[in-house]
Amino acid sequence: MKRRIKTIIIVIVLAFSTTISAGELTDTKKAAIKELMNITGSARMGQLFANAFVIQMSNVLRTTNPDIPPRAFTILEEEVNTIIEEEMIKKGNFYELIYPIYHKYFTLNDIKALIAFYKTPVGKKAVTVMPQLTQESMITGQMWGQTLGPIIQERLTKRFEKEGI
Repeated sequence: MKRRIKTIIIVIVLAFSTTISAGELTDTKKAAIKELMNITGSARMGQLFANAFVIQMSNVLRTTNPDIPPRAFTILEEEVNTIIEEEMIKKGNFYELIYPIYHKYFTLNDIKALIAFYKTPVGKKAVTVMPQLTQESMITGQMWGQTLGPIIQERLTKRFEKEGI
């Protein structure tokens, strides 16, 4: 009986360790993730980050030093873009941070299927229109949320009164 229990435990441990190793983030999967990111434009996130950072820093500089020469903003943009290029793209730091996230949600087969999809005409169209679609959807969602504000306020007021709050 003890031998049988020991055998069962060994089989369970081996099965579990096989499952874990099957989920390893391999170089093949990293390459597929990188290809997917390049196809979908996700790799351009570094540039989007740089642009947002430049805008934010420019606003801070203008506020704290209104007499700052225009050349300072050119320098700011050049240096931020250079740093982003060096750190996120050339050194691969950005990809190394992103790989585990994609790995968490997608199998290698999922990624391959997404790559195949994004190489189709409708996939290419999706990549092209997705930024505008997302932006318009967010604006529409904000407008819809604003219409709910008075309804929520009225209902909360009634409920608070009923509850004695």
